[in-house]
Amino acid sequence: MAFFADLTPYTYWEPQDRNGRWAPDEPSPGLPLLNVGWLDASHPFQTGAPPDELMPALTKLAKVRVRHTRGYHHCELCIRDMGDDAREAIRQGLIARESAEFRVRGHGVVYAVPQLLTHYVAAHEYLPPPEFCEAAITSTS
Repeated sequence: MAFFADLTPYTYWEPQDRNGRWAPDEPSPGLPLLNVGWLDASHPFQTGAPPDELMPALTKLAKVRVRHTRGYHHCELCIRDMGDDAREAIRQGLIARESAEFRVRGHGVVYAVPQLLTHYVAAHEYLPPPEFCEAAITSTS
C-alpha cells in the first residue's frame, strides 16, 4: 500500500474504468474523492482520542468493501514495532492485514479509505481529520 496524506485527491486507482465509465463500486460520481488513513511507517500521523461514536461507525462502514486487491497489505506500523519478530508474526497471522478499501460520503466529497483504517484507529491511536470523523459518524446515525 502507498502513503497518501489525508485530504489529498485520491490517485491510488482511477475511479473510472478503462472505457471512461465510472466504476460500479465507486459511489457518487462527480464528487471529489479524497484520501484518509493511508498510513505507513515512515510518515508521522495525527494521534489522539477519537470521538466515542467513531469506532462503531467505522466498523459499520468498513463492511462495504470496494477496490479489492489480489494480495494483502500488512500493517507497516505493527511490523515496525515488532522489529525482528515481525516475519514470524506475519507467518502466524498476528499482524493486521487487509485487501480492500471502503468509502465514506461527506459534505460534497467522498473519502477513500483503506480497510486498515479501523485497525489504525484502534491499535495505533490514529486520529483522522475532524471532517472525516463527522462524516463517518453522521452517515451511520
